[in-house]
Amino acid sequence: MLVPELTRQYDEAFQQFDVLVMPTMPFVATTLTAADAPIEEYVHSALNMLANTAPFDLTGHPATSIPAGLADGLPVAMMIVAPRFKDALALRVAQAYETARGTFPTPPGV
Repeated sequence: MLVPELTRQYDEAFQQFDVLVMPTMPFVATTLTAADAPIEEYVHSALNMLANTAPFDLTGHPATSIPAGLADGLPVAMMIVAPRFKDALALRVAQAYETARGTFPTPPGV
């Protein structure tokens, strides 16, 4: 019952807005989990990163993620979500942003 309700609520939002723009991740970039860390730590880290993107895997709303800048020298991305079956709209908005924004800054040390 949760997925149909979530889908309905996002569909309602698209009656007022052409697209939704939000952070791709709910936090800025962090250091990677250590190679010798327990598997539970990897899973926890991965699941935390999915909090903003996973709902759209369930509802079928197309979304794309593009570089948006740097925060404290680390990359930040923004997600553009479009109404269901309007994949091209999300891509057009992403392309327009990238064209207007220009080249993405290279993080220090890369």
